[in-house]
Amino acid sequence: MFVSPAQLLVFFLILARIIGLFTTAPILSDRAIPQMFKLSLAIWITIIFSFVIHVPVLSLSNNLQIGLALIGEFFIGFTMGFITRIIFVGVQMAGSLMDMQMGLSAAASFDPSSGGQTTIMERLMFYFTIALIFIFNAHHLFFVAIFESFKVIPLVKVVEFQGLYSQLGLLSSKIFLTALSLSMPLLVIIFILDFSLGLLARLAPQVNVFNLGFQIKPMLGLWIFVFTLPMLSSEVNSLVSDMMNEVYKLLASAKVL
Repeated sequence: MFVSPAQLLVFFLILARIIGLFTTAPILSDRAIPQMFKLSLAIWITIIFSFVIHVPVLSLSNNLQIGLALIGEFFIGFTMGFITRIIFVGVQMAGSLMDMQMGLSAAASFDPSSGGQTTIMERLMFYFTIALIFIFNAHHLFFVAIFESFKVIPLVKVVEFQGLYSQLGLLSSKIFLTALSLSMPLLVIIFILDFSLGLLARLAPQVNVFNLGFQIKPMLGLWIFVFTLPMLSSEVNSLVSDMMNEVYKLLASAKVL
């Protein structure tokens, strides 16, 4: 089948936006996923979108314009993924707060998938959220958001996201609030345990409260996590909905110049 240069250019423009999304979006940007798989998935999505999206008449006459167009498409996808990434950071921070209260912060180790130090509960919350995303078929919403972005922002169009900085600032300010809301049951119960151990230390100084708490808190925290799974599932599902709402809010604020 003959492919014209214009069709090839459209293919790479669509691919640039999808790769931009894959660079920052949760799960898709994880280093644990093989690069070849992510590239194959991006190409597969691009091939499908090439047949279903409306492609305007392209007037790119030189390599500079083509390069700037590719950068612009990559930036659009990058911004969409970054918006969802900010909300996802709150989930991982919740795991860090849990580890801090459970006394597992010292068990942090290098995680090749994230490129930094991660703790036990932080990784558990990460995988738990990923599992819920696939269980609720929320990963389909990412592809819907990409498809809708081509309707709102056609290819090779200069776009200005009005209120982008205020949206990013508002989402960043909610990271700690999100982490606190997810980890609050465990934090409160562990705090009560610490308070009780403090009273025990005053009443019976001969008891080694530090060693006793180090043995009790990890096991108690794990049981609290298991018992609060239904509530966490509901909260995480709400956060996934917020991710998509923020993406649509971003697209709604886009002004094509």
